[in-house]
Amino acid sequence: MQYEEYTYAESRDTFRTFLTKTFTTMTLGLIVSALVAFVIAYMFPSLSLNFFVFLFVALAQIGVTIYFSSRLFSMSANSARLCFVIYSVLTGVTFSTLFLVYDLGSIAMAFTMTAVVFACMSIIGHTTKMDLTKFTPYFIAGLFAILISTLLNSLFFHSYAMNNIINYLAIIVFLGLVAYDMQTLRHLYASGIDDPEMRDKLSIYGAFQLYLDFINLFVRILQIFGRSNSDN
Repeated sequence: MQYEEYTYAESRDTFRTFLTKTFTTMTLGLIVSALVAFVIAYMFPSLSLNFFVFLFVALAQIGVTIYFSSRLFSMSANSARLCFVIYSVLTGVTFSTLFLVYDLGSIAMAFTMTAVVFACMSIIGHTTKMDLTKFTPYFIAGLFAILISTLLNSLFFHSYAMNNIINYLAIIVFLGLVAYDMQTLRHLYASGIDDPEMRDKLSIYGAFQLYLDFINLFVRILQIFGRSNSDN
């Protein structure tokens, strides 16, 4: 009995270490993105407004995501870390436009709101006993609905009200994904528990998923509550 209690405590501590690494990696990714966005916006603003740069970066982000997901089990931990850093830099390039469109106060407020709701949903996902995988079809359907409605509104309708509805829907979906991805971290940890190299890669991949949840929440919250520079 004492041995079993010791093993359980050791496993729990190890998973806590796994979570710490995951959130540290995610936080570093956010810092990299913020710094790149700030530097480009204030030192190289022409890059932020260049359509071809934006198109190249968007395609590069898709490429990195596909490569990262498909090669995760065959690449090294350092390669996984590099993929995450590259994606964070690319996101920083696309996010540089936010500093040109919104004032710093709005960006800071949106970031704080995102951090609060993200933390709340992370705790829920970490502590809930409910199996959130049963909601996977709803999350997928929500993501497709957001993508299609955003494209339709951008190309045809140009409706401010519809844009707000899409943003609120996106917030609901990504809040659910935060809890879902937090719960998934336990499965990631379990699948690499006997392989330190694999555990490191899975920790980075988990950080990548949470990073995506965070930045998507941030953008939607900023679009709803942010104040444009033109309003000043």
